[in-house]
Amino acid sequence: MYLKRTLLGGLIALTLNTAAYGQEISDGTQVFEPAYFEQFAPRTAIDMVSRIPGFQISSGGGNRGLGQGGANILINGSRISGKTNAGDQLSRINASNVVRIEIVDGTALDIPGLSGQVANVITKSTGVSGTWEWRPEWRNRLEANVLGGKATVSGENGNLSWSLTVKNDTFRNGHRGPETQTDANGTLFETRYEDGQYYGDNPGVSTDLTWKPKEDHVGNLNLKYNQFNFNGREQSRRTAVTAAGATGETLFSNAEDEWNASVDVDYEFPFLMSEKNGKLKLIGYYRFEHSPTVSRFDIFDPALGRTSGSRFSRVADEAELIGRAEYSWKPSDDRDWQIGAEGVFNYLDIASSLLVLDAGGDFVDQPLTGATSRVEEKRGEATLTHSRTLSDKWDVQASLGAEYSELSQNTGLTRSFFRPKGFISATYKPNDTTSIVTRIEREVGQLSFFDFISSVDVQDDLNTLGNTSLVPQQDLFGGVTLNKDFGNGNTLKIRAFHTFISDRVERIPIGVDGDAVGNIDSANRYGITFNTTLKGDKWGFKGTQLDLSFLLRRSSIIDPIGGFNRRLNGDTKSYWSVQFRHDIPNTDWAWGFYADQNIRAPNFRLTTIDQFDFNGPWSSAYIEHKDVFGLKIRAELANLFDASDDFRREVYDNRRANLLRIEDRSRSFDLIYRMQVSGTF
Repeated sequence: MYLKRTLLGGLIALTLNTAAYGQEISDGTQVFEPAYFEQFAPRTAIDMVSRIPGFQISSGGGNRGLGQGGANILINGSRISGKTNAGDQLSRINASNVVRIEIVDGTALDIPGLSGQVANVITKSTGVSGTWEWRPEWRNRLEANVLGGKATVSGENGNLSWSLTVKNDTFRNGHRGPETQTDANGTLFETRYEDGQYYGDNPGVSTDLTWKPKEDHVGNLNLKYNQFNFNGREQSRRTAVTAAGATGETLFSNAEDEWNASVDVDYEFPFLMSEKNGKLKLIGYYRFEHSPTVSRFDIFDPALGRTSGSRFSRVADEAELIGRAEYSWKPSDDRDWQIGAEGVFNYLDIASSLLVLDAGGDFVDQPLTGATSRVEEKRGEATLTHSRTLSDKWDVQASLGAEYSELSQNTGLTRSFFRPKGFISATYKPNDTTSIVTRIEREVGQLSFFDFISSVDVQDDLNTLGNTSLVPQQDLFGGVTLNKDFGNGNTLKIRAFHTFISDRVERIPIGVDGDAVGNIDSANRYGITFNTTLKGDKWGFKGTQLDLSFLLRRSSIIDPIGGFNRRLNGDTKSYWSVQFRHDIPNTDWAWGFYADQNIRAPNFRLTTIDQFDFNGPWSSAYIEHKDVFGLKIRAELANLFDASDDFRREVYDNRRANLLRIEDRSRSFDLIYRMQVSGTF
């Protein structure tokens, strides 16, 4: 308590005036009117939500099925349909159609699973309108990226509102630099210069329909189709320093030609218990993805030409079908109940092949055990959730449920699981500007079916065996979050959390010399996050905003080979970011900068320990004009501090008994020139 009072007291001293800045605060709800966002010249709702002090969008992606809660974004008081990404949904709403944005406490809502701050975007129809943006990018030694952008048109006809979006998310990435190879004694035996380039295009089209045939009836239909075309290559020029090294060149390339489509639909209507506002919501979701991929690796000798080569090809078809029903009712204004039931069918079907160059110069099929297979999951869950307002300062929400799942593979193996799940969340609001949110939850993780099927890394000559004995990870999560609004746009959020993990999914040894993704009995992860927004108006810096974020996290697990305590593979150890923006008063000009740094733990495998380091920080600066013949134009320069991708790999013999060699590399980026042009119609 002393530490909390000290932190709050210091900040309160800086912001004694708690009058709202472009907002209203009532009963703990912050209301942001369109006038608050005028200085940013927003084009879409996501431009507005992203400028709300102290609020961060959470899409809830990667959840097991549909489940409860989801994204911390509501549209007109309703949860976003299906598995639609919150950012995508907001980017389809024209800023001129936003009436206001309310920041509310999720625990106080009658939507199970939500806690913490939730943005409720209230919209209206203003006829047919649209937004568009173009995002070109240029980098030295890479192809110009000029095809990125999107356009959305929306409107309303009677009881039907609609939107149509076409987009192309593109990237042209690359890095290059030296690598050294040293033996266990530190003797340099080979140097390399490596160049990687990675090009991708993700064109797609989506449409959203909302139908309100009569009062309290609402239906949503979301359709989406995307393609993903990727081509990457890494070229390495090698020079032997001692006889242990090699001189020559290697070329690794990989490509993917994916398409995917999804449809989600829901319909909510009054049902039974009309005096208690009884409502039934039916939800359906289906997604299918077809992904052919190929990886190629070749070694070239200066005199002999190609001396080695391999090709790993895979065609993956995956689908998810979900049906969910939710029935809710309100016995009184201060409490509500919901019963939820969900059924899911998932599958992954993979066909793989490996070709290796033989002595005669021909590519010959190689046997692959467990690399062609089909995995299926059938799952059902039921939950009962109750929300209650205990007083004007306390809100509580609790849920109890269970799931039954059946995993099967075409090897003939079938396994079933029963898992209890649920949560309890409480919010304490001592006043209208402060809330303390606590949450305890038992979660069941979603397995990646790719881990059941064997694969080959032809570049690093590493094989990963499929593990047919995987079980879903289970987490017991506990967290406390303090939210404080000091007025004038100054906010503070501090969150402490701890997760007890059972059946952690990590790399484990299999058999005599196998390496696979498997389960480790237990692990822990805990940490603290800090987020604050400071507006400069109070101190005479009108139009400025500074956003600071910091994460410090620890984790622990017993290494399955060495038996020692280490962090989780690739886990984030720390992260910080700083973002500054200045909207120059009485002008259409703005400028700002951004920087962040993410420090990760190493990855442990059967014969390697890999450490990825981003030698940063990553940084960018921009200048923006909000009205160039009605357009908003931003020019940005990124990678100001000449960041690099650094990588160190220690290679061992079987089970990490003896160190064989060390790979050290550093690949740098050039300056990145970006532009963003946006408009409305």
